Amino acid sequence: MRTIGPDQKRTLASLLLRVDRKTSASLHAQIDQALRARILSGAVAPGTRLPSSRSLAAELGVARTTVLQALEALQAEGYLVTAARSGVRVAPELPSEGLTPGPVGAHPAASLPRLSRAARSLRATSTGAPRLGPAPRAFRPGLPALDLFPTALWSRLVGRAQARASARLLEGGDAEGHGGLRRAIAEHVVAARGVRCVPEQVFITGGTQQAYEEVLRLVVDPGDPVWLEDPGYLGVRRAVLGASARPVPVPVDDEGLDVEIGLRRAPRARLAILAPSHQYPLGVTLSLGRRMALLRWAAEQRSTILEDDYDSEFRHRGRPLTALQGLDDAGRVIYVGTFSKTMFPGLRLGYLVVPPALVDMVAAARASLPAPASALEQAALASFMDEGHFARHLRRMRGVYRERAEVLLDALRTRCAGLLEPRPCDTGMQLCAMLPPGVSDVAVRDRAAQLGVEVAPLSGYAFGRRRRGGLVFGFGSTRPAAIRNGVETLQRALA
Repeated sequence: MRTIGPDQKRTLASLLLRVDRKTSASLHAQIDQALRARILSGAVAPGTRLPSSRSLAAELGVARTTVLQALEALQAEGYLVTAARSGVRVAPELPSEGLTPGPVGAHPAASLPRLSRAARSLRATSTGAPRLGPAPRAFRPGLPALDLFPTALWSRLVGRAQARASARLLEGGDAEGHGGLRRAIAEHVVAARGVRCVPEQVFITGGTQQAYEEVLRLVVDPGDPVWLEDPGYLGVRRAVLGASARPVPVPVDDEGLDVEIGLRRAPRARLAILAPSHQYPLGVTLSLGRRMALLRWAAEQRSTILEDDYDSEFRHRGRPLTALQGLDDAGRVIYVGTFSKTMFPGLRLGYLVVPPALVDMVAAARASLPAPASALEQAALASFMDEGHFARHLRRMRGVYRERAEVLLDALRTRCAGLLEPRPCDTGMQLCAMLPPGVSDVAVRDRAAQLGVEVAPLSGYAFGRRRRGGLVFGFGSTRPAAIRNGVETLQRALA
């Protein structure tokens, strides 16, 4: 057996190479990664001659071909070089220090790329309540009763759409959206929500967030003021910051967004974004007087209103309220809807209903863009609506959510009297309950999480500090028995 000299023995010892046969990583990959790390750390200096492949193989107890595979990979990446009569060496042009990248997050702020104001603002924005684990869980906001969705029927419709797909559908479909789905949506919102539109005014989106971003690109320039509800949905705030617009927080009380305060803070705002039929997270409805004041302001200032109608179809008693868009005679309201709550979040389908004057503008903006969402799922959803399945599913879920809201309200009033003051809940899948003055909703959230209950602090939806904290409960995905158990656990957290 060929022997190696003292220098080579020292080099072999300095490599500190080890292999672990119990892991799933291949032996040559382990050698490759370990030797690369030693070179990058500077432990093996540039120009250092490595022991022979036979010596390395004998030291590690592996086949020589395994070592050769690792060395060849490092040569291909430029870490090693070979030369006649000098064997394999660490590449001499590698710097002798500063090779090792620090751990993630260890770089000083000065070394980060320069960020835009929008990016810095987004970084400082809350991301909402942390999720504790898989659903369903009491009381995760915004999640519908997924176990009650007709999954088998939906799968058959998707399969049928795929089997009957035209070349145009397989290519991706139209940028405006599937024609049959646009017609079905128009018929639905006219009948169910009092919206005034024809199919040509409906544009399919890849969910609500894309709808926000599209509207902001259409009507807002960087720095323009935009009215936002305070407290309000965080996704709207992130979209406004991402567009480099200036959020103007407008307080929400029992009558909804306070239009008079909005007029004082930014009378010439380019856009107002709100949920007038069922505000999130407080659950209030915009009063008729404020609806008319808002429409007058938009008409006088030539501003735009984005109406987010995310779950107002789930009114627990009586017919859903007429959409704000149905009162708009000046063409100032853009209506946004989503199927994330009425169907399931993973569908990622929403829609815009734009005023007639903006139809050509939106169509032109989309002309060079791909279809906004899966064309096959759009076709399946059109069938789901045309065949009456969507309307039946809505009717069923209204009853389910009404029952769950009643169970939650009763449990909170019974077990948490004096600790929580639930607000009225006549629509949707979540409610808000106020804490006593001086009690931190974040502290309650954290204590509840330790006990396995997920609630969102109301302060997380506000622009500044609130004088009184509260909790946001989602009950859509939680069965009545689990609701009662969750409230019992929450009572312990509050105590």
